[in-house]
Amino acid sequence: MDTSIVKKVYLFSTLDDDTLGKIAGIVCERPYKKNEMIFFEGDPGEAVYFVEKGKVKIYKINSGGKEQIIHIMQDGDVFAESVLFTGLDYPANAEALEDSVIGVLKCDKLEELIMENSGLAVSIINFMGRRLQFVSGQIENLGLKDAMGRVASVIVGLADKGAYTPKGIMTDFALSRQEVAGLAGTTRETATRVLSALQKQGCINIEKDKLYIKDIKKLKGLY
Repeated sequence: MDTSIVKKVYLFSTLDDDTLGKIAGIVCERPYKKNEMIFFEGDPGEAVYFVEKGKVKIYKINSGGKEQIIHIMQDGDVFAESVLFTGLDYPANAEALEDSVIGVLKCDKLEELIMENSGLAVSIINFMGRRLQFVSGQIENLGLKDAMGRVASVIVGLADKGAYTPKGIMTDFALSRQEVAGLAGTTRETATRVLSALQKQGCINIEKDKLYIKDIKKLKGLY
């Protein structure tokens, strides 16, 4: 794999060229069709993945059979890193939401590189710390916030990869109402009503596959 592709992965973006080359040397590229499963919860945790191109849904199924989306992974995002050095099974399901190309890093090979490279080790630790903060926020979000606050929190999360425009913070909103609902831990109908209400309140504006955040301060005040 070309090192320029590896450098676009957030986890590896600050590493030197020599380390990037070593990582590129152990990456396997795999294409996945829309709705194809990458792994199931409970499968042996044999690899760490990143999205080279496409979109991946990470989710669990609760005891009532309801899907709870944990995260939507996009270009440059890493997932399943929790299995590194643990030998544990995958804690959730991963499914391609669209035709995607996924980079696969076998745990044993990646672990060898981490042991040999302190810069890579620090990068992994920082990344896992940030991911833990994100998951902790999700738990708080689902446990303490009402539907309006949870949907607002999901939208604010999109701002991280947004671009500032005269219309507001422009985000890629190629998420279905069901996916928004899953991320917010609510129903599709409720998510649709909340998005409509937020638009009427002037917090957001949805145009086809783009969502403009017009008042992020007001959104943050909802949770």
